[in-house]
Amino acid sequence: MKGACVAGVGLGLASLNQPAIQCDSPSKTPIATPTPPPVPADEGGLPPPPASSVSLYELGFGTVAGICAGIFVKKGSKALAWLLGGIFVLLQYLASTSIIRVDWARVGKKFENQFHTTDASGTSRPPTVLMLWNWLINFLTADFQPRASFIVGFALGLRIG
Repeated sequence: MKGACVAGVGLGLASLNQPAIQCDSPSKTPIATPTPPPVPADEGGLPPPPASSVSLYELGFGTVAGICAGIFVKKGSKALAWLLGGIFVLLQYLASTSIIRVDWARVGKKFENQFHTTDASGTSRPPTVLMLWNWLINFLTADFQPRASFIVGFALGLRIG
C-alpha cells in the first residue's frame, strides 16, 4: 500500500514538470474560414425545414393501414391496462375490507393454463414480448399483401399514437 502511494505521488510530481501541450498551429497567420451563405428565413425568422426523403403524399395503403392499426392498438392497450388495473385495485380493496376473498393462487393457475406454452420436454414457458409481437403481427397481416409497409406503418403508429 505504501509503495502504491509513493508511486502515485511520484508520478503526480513528475507530470507537473512536463511542458504544456500546445494545440495551436505553428504558423502565425490566421486561417480564414469560409462563412456559410445566409439561409432565407420565413415569417417567424426560422429557416425552412430540411427536405424529407419520405413523401407524405405518397404513402401506400399498407403504411396508412399500419399507422391506423398501431394507433388503435396503443390506445386500446392503454384502455385495457387501465380497466384491468382498476379491477385489480377494486378486488384488493374489497378483499381488505373482508367483503370478498380472492384466491390468487387459483387465478395464477388459470393464467398459466391460458397463456403459458409447454415445450416437448413438458416444461411450462411463460409468454414473452417477442411471442406477443409475432402473434400480433401474424394476426394483423394474415392474407394482407403489403406486409412490409404495414409493419413499418404499425411501428410508426405505435410511436405516434
